[in-house]
Amino acid sequence: MRRRKPIIILSTLALLIVSALVIRSIYFSGGGDPSAGSMSLPEAAGSTDLPANRVQLSADALKLASLEMEDVGHHPFRQTLDVTGRLALNEDTAARVGTLVTGRVTRVLATVGDNVKKGQALVYIHSHELLVARSDEAKARATVTEKEKALAYAKAEMERAERLLEAKALSRREHAHAIANVTAAESELQQARAENARAAEWLEHLTVPHDSHDDVVIVAPSAGVVLKRLVTLGTVIAENSDIMWIGNLGSLWAVAEVPESQATFIRIGSPVEIRVPAFGDTFFNGSIVHIGEMLEPETRTVQVRCLVQNRNGSLRPEMYARIQLAGISEDNVIAVPAESITEIQGEKVVFIALDGGQFEKTTVQTGREQEGKVEITGGLRPGQRIVTRGTFFIKSEFLKSSMAEEE
Repeated sequence: MRRRKPIIILSTLALLIVSALVIRSIYFSGGGDPSAGSMSLPEAAGSTDLPANRVQLSADALKLASLEMEDVGHHPFRQTLDVTGRLALNEDTAARVGTLVTGRVTRVLATVGDNVKKGQALVYIHSHELLVARSDEAKARATVTEKEKALAYAKAEMERAERLLEAKALSRREHAHAIANVTAAESELQQARAENARAAEWLEHLTVPHDSHDDVVIVAPSAGVVLKRLVTLGTVIAENSDIMWIGNLGSLWAVAEVPESQATFIRIGSPVEIRVPAFGDTFFNGSIVHIGEMLEPETRTVQVRCLVQNRNGSLRPEMYARIQLAGISEDNVIAVPAESITEIQGEKVVFIALDGGQFEKTTVQTGREQEGKVEITGGLRPGQRIVTRGTFFIKSEFLKSSMAEEE
């Protein structure tokens, strides 16, 4: 053991010397001034710090993003008016199906919610008036036949009278009487034919179906949806009674109440936007088709009727609605392209382009939207340069930067 102690001591001294040399080389790596090397790292880190609402893109990132920018400026916006209203059935495409005869309902072929075609059978009615109509038509047809024979006889008598007059075997008075008989027979035949046409038209109007000899069939006057059914099997109905209501829901009326002071603000044909609470911010386009000629005396408002298309059938009559009417004059307001606005944490923001590839997130307040432009009521001023295309790319970089700071 005594022989090994010098070897261990020498090895320990060698390690201490090597460690000292390494520490010395690190300590004086700043060119002989230890303080210079120790202060360079904090300064480099501090130079890359940015405010929380900014993000910086490298040259390569800018090229990849293919950004488009434009200066904030003023744009003309039509003045608008927001009023309350309701949706109603478009009466131009609606029909009330009724009957002109009295009778008892024997068959009902359509019910509420059914789509029907024009001419489709809806209700069968057993009516005594059908028998009367058939009798009248038969009598009128027989009368026409009788009057045709009478006219033929009168013409034959007139020809005979003309031959006798030439032979001087008949007086001129008798000849004139024969001519008058022909004229009278022609008039009676014309009247009989008119009565026959009336009886036949009425019988045809009753529309007797091919599978029944005693029932009148009521058909749909137009295509649409059965909105209301007012009869059931066995119902006894009188003439001029309503049987069903049919409506075409492909378009509806939106009826608005416009204050008297703003009635001159709108014109027929102006566009409207209609919002229904059931569909949130979704709006439906329409146009003004009628402006009331009279004021409602109680509310001092003018009724304005708008036509709105309902191609997907989501709207229903009697829904309440908010109706935005476009006026005839324009405002000059600050507006930006709709695609330049994005949403971060529930706020609407745009990105302002700064020098050095930096972009600043700015919260904005928005107003109306027309023709791809959004009105800015707060948060921007004219002359600022904003990103109009590529906002999603900047938003992604901003969110990544925010997450890195939270970590």
